[in-house]
Amino acid sequence: MDSLYDSACGAYIYDEDVLDFLVKYDNNLAGEMQILQPDCRTIINSQFLVAYRSALDTSGAPLSTDILFGLGYDRIPKCFGLMDTSALHGIGIGAVQTVPGLSLSGKDVLVGFIDTGIDFANPLFRRADGTCRVTAIWDQTQAAYEAGGQNMSMQSEEIDTRPIFGYGREYPQELLNLAIQTEQPYQIVPSRDTDGHGTFLASVAAGNTYLDGDDIFSGVAPESDIIMVKLKQAKQRLRDFFLIPDGVPCYSEADIILGVKYLINKAMELGRPLVICLGLGTSQGDHNGNLNLELYLDTVVTLPGICVVGSAGNELGTGGHFASLSTINLGNQNGISQPRTRTVRNEMEIYVEDENPGFCTEIWGRAPSLYQIAVYSPTGQRFDQLFPNRDSSGMITYLYEGTTLYAESVVVENNSGDPFILLRFEKPATGIWRIEVTENYSSFPVGYDAWLPIRQFLGGNTRFSRPDPEVILCAPANARGTITVAGYNHLDNSLYVESSRGYTRKGRIQPDFAAPAVRVAGLLAGGSGTRPLFVRRSGTSVGAALTAGAAALFFEWGIVRGNYYGMNTEVIRQILIRGARTVVDIAYPNPAWGWGVLDISRAFEVLRG
Repeated sequence: MDSLYDSACGAYIYDEDVLDFLVKYDNNLAGEMQILQPDCRTIINSQFLVAYRSALDTSGAPLSTDILFGLGYDRIPKCFGLMDTSALHGIGIGAVQTVPGLSLSGKDVLVGFIDTGIDFANPLFRRADGTCRVTAIWDQTQAAYEAGGQNMSMQSEEIDTRPIFGYGREYPQELLNLAIQTEQPYQIVPSRDTDGHGTFLASVAAGNTYLDGDDIFSGVAPESDIIMVKLKQAKQRLRDFFLIPDGVPCYSEADIILGVKYLINKAMELGRPLVICLGLGTSQGDHNGNLNLELYLDTVVTLPGICVVGSAGNELGTGGHFASLSTINLGNQNGISQPRTRTVRNEMEIYVEDENPGFCTEIWGRAPSLYQIAVYSPTGQRFDQLFPNRDSSGMITYLYEGTTLYAESVVVENNSGDPFILLRFEKPATGIWRIEVTENYSSFPVGYDAWLPIRQFLGGNTRFSRPDPEVILCAPANARGTITVAGYNHLDNSLYVESSRGYTRKGRIQPDFAAPAVRVAGLLAGGSGTRPLFVRRSGTSVGAALTAGAAALFFEWGIVRGNYYGMNTEVIRQILIRGARTVVDIAYPNPAWGWGVLDISRAFEVLRG
């Protein structure tokens, strides 16, 4: 591994009294170390690092929210959740797999996942000779062994299960092959997918062709090889900071970015092209591609032989986005063309219906405007302690409601350059919370946007009273270089009812296209070890998995077979966009469908000319 990390970090990574920070340091290592004063660090590249420092002050008390925010909101890892709630025909795979001149199956291509793990012993992930198609698993949930990283419970103690970046265990293919030859493979490699999300996505993208009577199942790239990063859950202190409900899968941005780095290192070590499938997402961030994970992905997608695919998210219908600015076209009046006018709503309402332990709201403005807020409780008590022209914070406990509100205002957020306000509602009372936003602008209003957490992170029926259904893509889908996939029902050509819509906050065209995302068949984790069991799932992460498999076929054609050695994410994106089909009579591109629906066969027709 080419990243630099302190071997002592292993002692901090699982410690709940240690905070993780994801830092964009841009070669200013000394300056960042002076600000954070970490106990140890892992350097990812010349721009990004992960730092670990105690969550307790010198007296042993937890660091206050003020201190955490003072270290920089952009440095606090964001919380990501899973993006899910007869598809091959729908994406035109038949000809690509069967036409003699193509006959593509993903051979010698790696498909990497950063998810909940994989049932590696299932027959759907084995070659014809019985060996395992999973090249490696990095299980972040398992603490590394100290003595050389060896698993002393294994039959073959000479096989190293080393920690990666100081934590977890890597299970190499040699050990996986040894395990699947036994009756109890998970006693040798104790890494299982207890959720099933990662196993399902891996089967959709890269599962074997499997015949069961008259039924047939196949992944898009059934001869590709798989690498899985099994994510550990985010630390409780990070969950508490963002008020994430108990029992909900939640993953730290810091662990995800290290997972991406691991996959790339592994692909370079093996000298093979890699597709990365990201079936996770968050509504945090500026929705314009400026989360640290998104900025890191932008540095990755330009590399030849690397393709990154992400899901749009499943946030339509949640009422999780408020847009203040609307543009009205007055049209022609008495034969005279009238100018368009901008109207800005200076008030938004958050409706809390059911009991909710707490949630965060992010408000993003646009430079050079400045913003000031006042927050009114359901009984009318007012909070207005923030200053529009300098960074400030404030806290109030509303008398009648018993709700505690913490507010933080940043005039220039580090990554985006835009004004940003975070509101943390602890034990919010039922009713309508009214937020007045005053915009101070120099020439004309530019407006602001606000977002609530993704649906699984938001307890109770909490929503904006007047939501906007667009600009709800979940990061990293807003990244400039990532292929972003929306979802549709391939059986009736209708849009998936929960598929998040674009564009980005500043109007960049995303999603790129839609892929099947409704009741798609895939492998059920934890089923029989000798006979695969299948289940149907919906969600845009399923569409991302199908697209990841398609990208593997293009890498086989382009890089493995020598037709296009420089192929990368942008090349594959443009080929797939050119091959996209239109299925409904509307203008393209658009915020729901992007440029159309995924059609691999048509994309190869474009290449043929």
